[in-house]
Amino acid sequence: MKHLQRHLLVLLLALLPGVASFAGEAADSLYIFRFVQGKDAFYAPWRDNGAQLEALLTLLRAHREAILSGSIPVRVDGYCTGQTSDEENRRMAAVRSNRVKSELIGRAGVTEACFVTANHAVEYAEGVRNVVTVTLCIPADINETKEDLPDAADTDLRVVQQEQRAVQQEQKAVQQEQKAIQQAQKPARQAKSEAATLEQPTPTCRKEQSLSLRTNLLYDAFLLPTLGVEWRISHSIGLKLDGSFSWWGGNHGKVQKVWLVNPEVRWYLLRDRRFYAGVSGRYGEYNIYKYLPGKLLKGDTGYQGKLWNAGVMLGYQLSSTSTSAWAIPIPPTTASA
Repeated sequence: MKHLQRHLLVLLLALLPGVASFAGEAADSLYIFRFVQGKDAFYAPWRDNGAQLEALLTLLRAHREAILSGSIPVRVDGYCTGQTSDEENRRMAAVRSNRVKSELIGRAGVTEACFVTANHAVEYAEGVRNVVTVTLCIPADINETKEDLPDAADTDLRVVQQEQRAVQQEQKAVQQEQKAIQQAQKPARQAKSEAATLEQPTPTCRKEQSLSLRTNLLYDAFLLPTLGVEWRISHSIGLKLDGSFSWWGGNHGKVQKVWLVNPEVRWYLLRDRRFYAGVSGRYGEYNIYKYLPGKLLKGDTGYQGKLWNAGVMLGYQLSSTSTSAWAIPIPPTTASA
């Protein structure tokens, strides 16, 4: 009997280390963060990332001292299978892991040395890809002995909520500022567009009816002063009437005299109404006494008579200012007597 008791005692002593180890075994806490296919940005509001992040931050802040001392390791694993090669998958997984770690370092007060990182070009589970997992191995005795953890967690949660509200207010302020800038730029764009429209002096901006005074510089150069008017009865149609008159010399029978009347109807064509075609006619009398060839030819005493012609006129009108224009006519095809 004593021999049997001795064997049982030895067996119990052999099992005690395992029992103690099991009692103090760490409890793993797993958090999963999901990423958009082909993107490396960490979107906290996407899927369940926001709730996972807040829970993880609360746990990290509660055990910050133990984590910084190295007693509680923080394992980060990145998984990606959406790229064209395994190397690119591991590179994308590494970038995503760094995004999550940067968020934790900035908001929980831990350091890069606290993390054990690994990146994989495989799925995390069947059909689950593009994720980063964070695992904390927290000894059970730490959770049981720290009675003030709920208060600390509540305090950290309030800090997180305040940070979220501050971020939301900042985003709202940025949106309002962008909207104000767009509203301020809108009148400037409209004014610029209107100014560009006003800078295009096209005849289409004419009034429906207008009356203009005109002359013929070519006739004026040959000492045949000309004065006329044009009545634009519409954008496309104009009525013109010119009169020319010259009287040079004073002796009876030796007067250089010419007078002409030139009516014309014009049709202004094309979009800008500068090119025109018209029907023109002339009538007048002349008395030209011994001009230059008459002095060279014996017996030439001059010319005297009446003239008339009719024809088709083509031309193009150039605008020099808003109130004046120059016309370049093509001489008409005429029939005269």
